[in-house]
Amino acid sequence: MQDLPGAEGEKYRALVLFPKTMDRRIEIAFSDDKAGRASGLTLRDAKTSRWSVGGITLGSSLAEVQKANGKPFLVSGFEWDYGGFVTDWKGGALSRPLQDGCTVTIRLGKKAGAPRSLSGDGVKIASDNTTLVKWAPVVTEIGVNFPDE
Repeated sequence: MQDLPGAEGEKYRALVLFPKTMDRRIEIAFSDDKAGRASGLTLRDAKTSRWSVGGITLGSSLAEVQKANGKPFLVSGFEWDYGGFVTDWKGGALSRPLQDGCTVTIRLGKKAGAPRSLSGDGVKIASDNTTLVKWAPVVTEIGVNFPDE
C-alpha cells in the first residue's frame, strides 16, 4: 500500500500493481484504510497501456472515445484538478454499467495547455465541439468504479 496524490492536494491509499512497468500499472483504491474492500481501479501516468476498458485505453483519441460511446458526450473544462473528466455520457454505450455493475470514468488531456475557451471549473464542453476536436486531447486516465454492494 502507498499514498498516491489525489485532487486538491489530498492523498489516498492504494495498492499499485506492476509499479515499475508503466504500460501494465494499475492502482487499486479501497473504501477504507483497512483495505477490506476495493472501491475501484485506475490506469494513468503512462502514454499507453496494455489494459483497456470498453475498447478504450490510455492514449485513445477523443474520436475513439466518442466512437466507443456511440454519440457525443460532455467533458469538464480543463486546467484544474477535476479538468478533462467526462461528466455526462449522454446515454451512450459508456454510460451503461459494465459487468457486475461497475462504471467507467474517463479523463482526457494533453501536455500542451488547453485553449482558454476549454478551460476552467464550471465549463462543460461537448465532445464534438470544434475547438476541442482541433485541440485533440487523448485519454490520460481510466477509472473503473466498483458498486457499493
